[in-house]
Amino acid sequence: MFKKLKETFFPFIKEEKTHMANSTQFVIYTREFKSRAKQIGVFAEPASSYKVDGNVNGGKIKYKNLAVKSTFRKTATNKLLQKGIDFTVNILGVAPKTSALTMKANVISLLKKSGRKVINYSA
Repeated sequence: MFKKLKETFFPFIKEEKTHMANSTQFVIYTREFKSRAKQIGVFAEPASSYKVDGNVNGGKIKYKNLAVKSTFRKTATNKLLQKGIDFTVNILGVAPKTSALTMKANVISLLKKSGRKVINYSA
């Protein structure tokens, strides 16, 4: 009823209907290992588990990544962590899944072309 009255007396006020897609946001980040070889890995993971007060937190990413050391998976990150090599987390951005995976592939390609030792080659 109120809506009809508003449309009658105030026709210049129009409500815009916005429909936003609920796409899962992914965070793209690097793990830069402090070794002589300057090894680096680029990763894209769902951002929801790394958010603090609505923003992605690099410390939370590093803490979760350090937990990989206690697993028995044979990954490049796990091997470097077991050797005691420390790493830095750099957040590159947050985007929907398709954009995040494209960005990850492009960053890996650029790092390989620049001569850096990339520990992951799959995008």
